[in-house]
Parts: sequence; C-alpha cells; structure tokens
Amino acid sequence: MTILKPAALGLALALGATPVAATVDPLDAQEIVETLLGLDASRHADPLAVMKGWGALYARQYAAAQAGDPIALRTWLLVGFASVARANAGTVEAFSGDLLPYYRSHPEEVLTALADNAWLVPATCFLIGNGFAHEGRNDADRPAFLSEETPRIKAALPPALARACLDQIAAPHFP
Repeated sequence: MTILKPAALGLALALGATPVAATVDPLDAQEIVETLLGLDASRHADPLAVMKGWGALYARQYAAAQAGDPIALRTWLLVGFASVARANAGTVEAFSGDLLPYYRSHPEEVLTALADNAWLVPATCFLIGNGFAHEGRNDADRPAFLSEETPRIKAALPPALARACLDQIAAPHFP
C-alpha cells in the first residue's frame, strides 16, 4: 500500500496541480497510473471488476468536473489520455459522447487545463474531434465549430499546440 501516496503525488505533479490536488483519491491515482503502465488495477479482484472500476472512475471524475472541480477536470482528461494511450475503445467511445458537449459548455476551463498540461493536447483534441461523428451526430457542424473556436484555442494555447489541437479536431486520428 505504500504506492498510494507516491501515485497520488505523481498524479498531482503530472496534472500541474495546486495544493487542491491533495483531494484526488489515492486509489483513483493508483488506478490511473497502473492503467497507464498497462497493468490491471490492483484494487479490483478480476478483469470484470477492473472494467467496471474504470467506468466508475470515469463517471466520478466527469461528475466532479461538471460540478466545477478543476482538478477533477484535469483528472478526467488524464483518464481520456490513458484511454487513448491504451486503446481502451469503451472509454474512448464514452469520451466521444461526453467531451464535445462538455467543451461547448466549458471551453475556458478545458483550454486552461490544456494550457497547464500541454501533453494532454493531442489526446484531448482527438477526443473532441471524434465527438462530431459520434452516434449519428451531424459532422457538418465541425466547420462552424472550428471557425468559432479557432480564435479561442489560438489565444489559449501556444501556436504549435493550438495548431496540433485544431488539426486533431478537424481530422481526428489516434495520436
């Protein structure tokens, strides 16, 4: 159990966190780190429990992000990064449904999180772009979104990151 505090500290550092990061559940931090390492989460008894636990972690972070917790938002985006990195189709699918609407209602918060954590940009912008064609959504909305959001993204992110983000939104491909 000694890995819990280092995992939480590592997660806090990775997220560019403030002292508020101490509120990240150490078991959630450990599960994210284990997932990034390609290990089954040690807090779950079997593969089905691992899958359900990952879904519950996603749901907790998403709900807290929706409630305005900036650390939960960063942690939720890290879950998206881990899902893309580990090719977790189920979670990528969940993000494809949830992240675009979240971004539309909280663009400044998402862009602030990305500005603080540049390494999250490729996966997060991929997931935003992937949302346009998710479950029958009208992909024709993508050009209008890009036209509207390009100035905001360019103002929030350094030029190379803004271009990488806009490219992923325009034509999503696994980073």
